[in-house]
Amino acid sequence: MIGTPGPRYGSFDRLMTQTSANEKKAATNRIAWDGDPPQRTAARERLLEVAAQCVARDGITGTGIAHVALEAGVSRPTVYRYFKDRDELIRSVLLQAGLRLANEVRAHMKGFDDPTEVAVEAMVFTLQGIRENPVLKQVWNPPVFDAAVLRGFTQPASIAFTRVAFSDFIDAAGWGEAETTEVMEYMLRLIMSFLASPDPQRSEQELRDFLRRRFVPALGL
Repeated sequence: MIGTPGPRYGSFDRLMTQTSANEKKAATNRIAWDGDPPQRTAARERLLEVAAQCVARDGITGTGIAHVALEAGVSRPTVYRYFKDRDELIRSVLLQAGLRLANEVRAHMKGFDDPTEVAVEAMVFTLQGIRENPVLKQVWNPPVFDAAVLRGFTQPASIAFTRVAFSDFIDAAGWGEAETTEVMEYMLRLIMSFLASPDPQRSEQELRDFLRRRFVPALGL
C-alpha cells in the first residue's frame, strides 16, 4: 500500500551538508554499536526504526545513509552492512510502514459485516491512515512528488499488502485469484488518485456517499 523510491533523491554530498549542528551534537551523546552490534535482525530493525524517524521528521529527500548512521550512533559502513544502498533503506522503511497500516486496516474492517460498507470503510480508513501516518504521508508531499515513487504503488508487494488488509473482504466476496489481483490493483489506483489529486475536497460522509455511488458498483457488489 505504499510506493517505492526510484533514483536517488539528490547527491550524497548534498545530503551530507544538510546535517544540522544539533544532530551532530546529539550524535556525540549516543553510544554506537559499531564494533559490537546486536544480532543481525535486531540491528536491521533498529536501523529501520531510526530511518523511519528521519523520514517522518525530514522527509524522503532529507533522509540519507549519513543521517541514519548519525541518528543511530553508528558508522556509514555499518548501515551499508544491512542495506545495499539508500534506495533499499528507504524502500524498506516504506514497506514496513505499509504492512503495519495493512494490519490496522484489517483489524478495523472486522467491525463491519455488509460487503458494501466494508468496501467503503476500507477506502476511507486507508486514505485517512496514509494521510496521518508520519512516514507514508511523506510520499505525497508535493515538493517531492515523483513518478518513480508512484510506479511502486501497484507493484506486487503493494498488492500483497492490500490483500492482507482486505483478506476478510476478499473471502466474503468470493473472488478468484485473478479477479482479486485486479480488484486490489483497482483499489490501489483509486487510493493513489485521491492522494495525488485531493480536490475537490470532501467530508468523510461526502466521501462515503461518493464511494457508494461510484466505487461500489465498479466492484460488482
